[in-house]
Parts: sequence; structure tokens; C-alpha cells
Amino acid sequence: MSVSESSTADEAEGEGISNPFLHLTEEEIIQRVLNEHKPSRNPFIRGVWITIGSVAVAFAVIGIFVPGWPTTSWLVLSAYCYARSSQKMFNWLLTNRMFGAGLLEYYRSGRSLPFHSKVVIAGIICIASGFSIWIITKAGDPGFGQTLIALLAIIGVWWVGWRVPTTV
Repeated sequence: MSVSESSTADEAEGEGISNPFLHLTEEEIIQRVLNEHKPSRNPFIRGVWITIGSVAVAFAVIGIFVPGWPTTSWLVLSAYCYARSSQKMFNWLLTNRMFGAGLLEYYRSGRSLPFHSKVVIAGIICIASGFSIWIITKAGDPGFGQTLIALLAIIGVWWVGWRVPTTV
């Protein structure tokens, strides 16, 4: 176990996070994660998940080169999407030379996100929701759509902010 893995293990144990991936090898983590997620049977839905996951991978690549742009957060989204669409693509992402280590660290750390990533995710939710509300207001919606979008944005920010564990 490397120094970073040891400190992550100590942080996870200190915060009381129950983490079944803590002392597993990379191969064991990959196999366990693949077994936890089963793709959708609907081909259209799988295509939607693959598209969203691929866009998230592209954003993660941008994060490698642009300081301040999150990488791991986009990888977590792409992993979720690929897990819902294709075990082959999900396995590719988990074993990828460029991204695999970051995702495995995410699982090893108890599926937690750094605080700065949570802030960026919450900001993206708010900006996208505000833009959507503005667009449907211009389209003439009497308020039902705006209310639904605002409610879902609040739930999304709450989920990321308080339900997902935070790492330092």
C-alpha cells in the first residue's frame, strides 16, 4: 500500500465511512464494481447512457489540461453512465491508463468526492438549471416546468453536498 493509499485508508476509517474496497487489490475492486452494476436491457436507453458517458469522458480529458476543471467528477459521471450501458465500456474506463487510477481511488476512498469537486458540481447544476428555467420561461411555460427544474436542482445540490461523503 502506498503512502497516499495509507492516508486515504486512515481518513476513511477516521470518518467512519464503511468501505468494502479499502483493502482490495485493483483487480478485485474492478471485478467487484463490475458485478455491482448491470447495464440496461433497452438499447435506446443504453445509447443515451453511452452518449452522456462519452461526453463526460471528453470533459474529463479537458480537466487534464485545464487547471481548475474537475477530472474525477466527470469520470465518476462517465463511470455511472457506462455502468448503466455497457460492462465492456465500464471495464475500459476502470482499466484505462489515463483514468483508471483516479476512478479506483474514488472507490478505494469510500466513494467520496473532494470538496472543490462538490462545489463545481453544485455550480454546474445551478447554472444549467437557471439556464433551463430561463429558456422555458421564454417559451411561455406558466411555471410548472420552472418549479420542477428548481426542485430537481435543489435535490441534486443537496444530494451532492450532503449525501456524498467529502474527502479533504
